[in-house]
Amino acid sequence: MTGDGDAAVNTPASGSVDRALRFDTFVVGASNKLAHAAARAVADAPGQAYNPLVVYGGSGLGKTHLVGAIAHRAREHRPDLRVRFTSGDELASTLHRAIASGQPHQFLVDHQQVDLLVIDDIQFLTGQRETQTELLRLLNVLLQGGQQLVLTSDIPDVDERLLSRLAGGLVVDVGAPDFEMRLAILRNVSQDRSVSFADGVLDAVARMPFGIVRELKGALNKLSAYQQLE
Repeated sequence: MTGDGDAAVNTPASGSVDRALRFDTFVVGASNKLAHAAARAVADAPGQAYNPLVVYGGSGLGKTHLVGAIAHRAREHRPDLRVRFTSGDELASTLHRAIASGQPHQFLVDHQQVDLLVIDDIQFLTGQRETQTELLRLLNVLLQGGQQLVLTSDIPDVDERLLSRLAGGLVVDVGAPDFEMRLAILRNVSQDRSVSFADGVLDAVARMPFGIVRELKGALNKLSAYQQLE
């Protein structure tokens, strides 16, 4: 992340999205199949398919991974594409600084200069009426200009005004991983970290009812640590 709170794939003044957030490292299962297909379509044709695309679901289920993968794939296909990746919290902070400096219009100008804008965790804007008003203005400008918008939220019922504006695109959800998906995630992570376990260990961990991917990886980390210490 950069000082202004935005992380972009190819804008010179910003940092980069985590390079691990790619489609080839994203495990697809029944709970995220539609969201994954929509994300691939958007990455391959920004501004043409599902605009805006809204991905919602509980914390730790892979929303950030999925939209980060969109940014990377879109940039790989079109090196000249202007991509910006930010969060709802960071977006609000950037806007507040612009307002405090007496230049709220600069916020709109800066964010108009993108072809693909990804906003992660827009639920943080719920209740911030002034910020939502500026965001709605920005969304309208970008959509009218054919620029692609991708947003994530932990909750499906964000502010009514925002929801009505986003309804023209596609809203998809990601759910908790099932056993097969948990096992695939564990195998992928183990392979990436070059760690191995006795037969049946990963299956046993995958059978535990972890509701979010973050907890599943945490269990694998603890298991790996115990194995190394012993």
